[in-house]
Amino acid sequence: MRFYLIKKGNHYASMSIFEKIGSIGWGIKTMSLRFVFRPECWWAPPRNNDDYDQNKLAGIGFGANLHSNSVRLTWVPDFENQGMIKVFGYTYDEKKTDPKFTSAFIKSVHVQDTITGKIESRDNSYFITVNDVTIRMDNVNSDPKLCFRLFPYFGGNNTAPQDMTIELEMN
Repeated sequence: MRFYLIKKGNHYASMSIFEKIGSIGWGIKTMSLRFVFRPECWWAPPRNNDDYDQNKLAGIGFGANLHSNSVRLTWVPDFENQGMIKVFGYTYDEKKTDPKFTSAFIKSVHVQDTITGKIESRDNSYFITVNDVTIRMDNVNSDPKLCFRLFPYFGGNNTAPQDMTIELEMN
């Protein structure tokens, strides 16, 4: 697995230009994932209401604009349960009215556990699995062939409160 570091005060994970270029694909409809949230991904108490904004873990963007047509896994600390992270499915869809994004809770996981996931686009739906739980979310867009992998991003509005490392493998 690759280690992605999001430095304190930043949104983006550190990545090479080659990794960003290599994220572009054609006709991808399924992504398998393995990931580990390191202990520093959990913190409490929340600094403000924006700490409840979902942080992006990984996903697939279709076409040229990830805010128009994309699906991903997102996360936020479970501030009530030390060492637990809430994981969600999250979509952007330009054909929806405000808000243009949809979120659905999947399950909570422990920091330091190796988690498996899968994102699949088929039958006008996204099927998003985390370990043994699968949810279905609507996909009203027709997904173009041009697509790209989406990498860890902290926020919402707030930046990372401390250095955070996420281990992640996307296939």
